[in-house]
Amino acid sequence: MSWQFDIPRVIFGEDSIEELELLAGESAFIITDTVINKLGIVDRVTQILADNQWSVAVWDCAEPDPRISTVRQAAEGIRNFGADTILAIGGGSVMDTAKAAWVLYAKPDMDLTALTPFDELGVREKAKLVCIPTTAGTGSEVTRAIVIREDETGRKFATINPELTPDIAILEPVFVKDLPKNLTAYTGMDALTHAVEGYVSSWKNDISDGCSMKAVKMIFEWLPKSVENPEDLVAREKMLVAASLAGMAFGNAQAALAHSLGHSMGSVLRLQHGLSVGMALPYTIEYSCKGEPDAARHYSELASLIGISGKRHEHVSRKFAQAIRELMERIGSPTNMKAAKVTKKAFKASIDKLVQYAMMDAAISMNPRNTDSGIIRRIYEYMFEGNPVDF
Repeated sequence: MSWQFDIPRVIFGEDSIEELELLAGESAFIITDTVINKLGIVDRVTQILADNQWSVAVWDCAEPDPRISTVRQAAEGIRNFGADTILAIGGGSVMDTAKAAWVLYAKPDMDLTALTPFDELGVREKAKLVCIPTTAGTGSEVTRAIVIREDETGRKFATINPELTPDIAILEPVFVKDLPKNLTAYTGMDALTHAVEGYVSSWKNDISDGCSMKAVKMIFEWLPKSVENPEDLVAREKMLVAASLAGMAFGNAQAALAHSLGHSMGSVLRLQHGLSVGMALPYTIEYSCKGEPDAARHYSELASLIGISGKRHEHVSRKFAQAIRELMERIGSPTNMKAAKVTKKAFKASIDKLVQYAMMDAAISMNPRNTDSGIIRRIYEYMFEGNPVDF
């Protein structure tokens, strides 16, 4: 079987943003959000481009968990401006907005809910895409994936297409320095989930494995330092690199059950994405390692990177899940729904929809152990109370 590994050109390190001086093109459409726009990051980018005779437009209406209607507004802005380059400056939702708008710029009539990995989009006939992340977690700057939301139902759905891999990713550590501690923690857990799930996914491969392993080791070392000392630019740079490595891993090997559960929690309970998938990760490790020797071995291999050893792979996998919970407690990321301030009343009212949306999520098919709606319900119940999964 042949494999293809898609990544953009990656520029990283302090002052890497200056590489924009070498970017070829004439008209840039910047997609960002109001918070990032107020921080001065966009001003720095526009100044570099203007100094090199670019015409620039800024659209700062990106929203968390972008709706299709918002994406269409961004695409219309690009079309009216006539850009040959799209720049996404922000977190995962900004980059998802830019990717999806890129599709609609090339194909205005495309139904995004029907987008498949096999569609020919021709996006580069219209523009190239440069991603500049302001969080260290989503990895969207290096992936072919997008996650957007239906307007009517609020359901988040993920899809991939190889053409959606950005052309350039610029990892400028100064741009994540002002990220609040809670978002540093949540986005870092998103990156860890990408790395772990990419390593156990049904589509794992030798190249993605290398990215996953390095990312796991870096995140355990550098995420606490990023949270505890936000001004530590070395830690910030290391986490940006780790998040991109994790993005390369899951972007080519795909995510698994923690993402299905997390996407559903984001849709139904409106919990932040990294908080949701990070919370789900230990429970899905405990579930997936039971009775699955290959999965248990893979989790054990990751556990060995952080100094966890043992003779039985399943036992080591459970110790790995506990180590992840301890990391989350250290950085202040909730390890169960109660800690995330989900009330019992809200949980009971939403459990049916949580299960329904999780079962509809494509990532569930990549999990190393099969599931059904009854199992999903039980995992959510354990996750609400914070009890380790024992089935």
